[in-house]
Amino acid sequence: MTLPTAILGAGMMGTAIAAAHLRCGLPVILYDLSETALQTAPQRVADELRLQNLPFSSTLLTCTGTLDDLADSPIVIETITEKLKAKQKLYQKFTADRKPTGMLLTNTSTISISSLAQHLSPDWQHRFCGLHFFHPVRQRSLVEIVAGQQTERAVIEAAKEHAGRIDKQFIEVRDSPGFLVNRILNPYLSSALSLLEQRVDLEQIEHTALRFGMKMGPFRIMDEIGLDVVLHAGWVLHKAFPDRTPQSPILLRLIDQGKLGRKTGQGFMRYVQQASWEGEGVPDPQFAATVPSEVRISAPEMIRRLFMPMYEEAVRCYEEGIISDLATADRASIEALGFPADKGGIITWGDST
Repeated sequence: MTLPTAILGAGMMGTAIAAAHLRCGLPVILYDLSETALQTAPQRVADELRLQNLPFSSTLLTCTGTLDDLADSPIVIETITEKLKAKQKLYQKFTADRKPTGMLLTNTSTISISSLAQHLSPDWQHRFCGLHFFHPVRQRSLVEIVAGQQTERAVIEAAKEHAGRIDKQFIEVRDSPGFLVNRILNPYLSSALSLLEQRVDLEQIEHTALRFGMKMGPFRIMDEIGLDVVLHAGWVLHKAFPDRTPQSPILLRLIDQGKLGRKTGQGFMRYVQQASWEGEGVPDPQFAATVPSEVRISAPEMIRRLFMPMYEEAVRCYEEGIISDLATADRASIEALGFPADKGGIITWGDST
């Protein structure tokens, strides 16, 4: 009998990753401290599968609020909030008095694997690595696999095998804040926020990105991820790269107003449907009134300002040894970020430009 994969956290990513396992016939045990999250998790997993025209088998999913129920799981994937201390606190609870017979993987999008592993015992540090999924999990074929300083090579190979079992391709990247994909996503989002602060029209920015060929505009991406999550990830990257990761007052203001994106029905845009990734956002007159658009720039200039910083960051990642070849950046930009495939990827496009 196949032992279940354990997932720590029954939020948006946790349920999407659970669905990715169930669609391949792999059992899952889903942990969360919130009783509400556990009660609603089966329906949210079923909704994820419904969007893929797949049935939901309740016999493959177990929900629990007790960490001891995960003791026999050979693979444990943590998916909770993007906060260093919160993740470390959960790891300490999970590993306390527990021998490392399996692997502990984290879905962190920006926090260094070695930093997360600091308070783990040496035995657990050897069996800890990053397995980073992308939004929306059902549409993104790629995962990032990241080794910490103490991660055993056998654990990385086992993580690759597990990715294959759930029909995911992988790239292996060196440990660094943001790894590869969020290192090159961040300039796209930061550039869009900078344009907005300069009073360029939000809809013009979105439409230009879509006409360029992106699967999603920058503000829709932020609304789907959740503005609070974008902020926490931005703090990590700002600490590591302060000169290239400015803090946006518009983003902070929306969060202060409780407008966190689709999950609250309102962010940069309004959303009738709060199920993630369903239905386009519509313009928010309230937002437009507080951030008036007074400047229009040409499409070629906007494209340069949105995408050239992504290209430059991808080159930095190669120069720093985060990736071993530039083709990996092209592949990641297409498969993880929805960059237009007909342009060859961010490096191919940037070189031709």
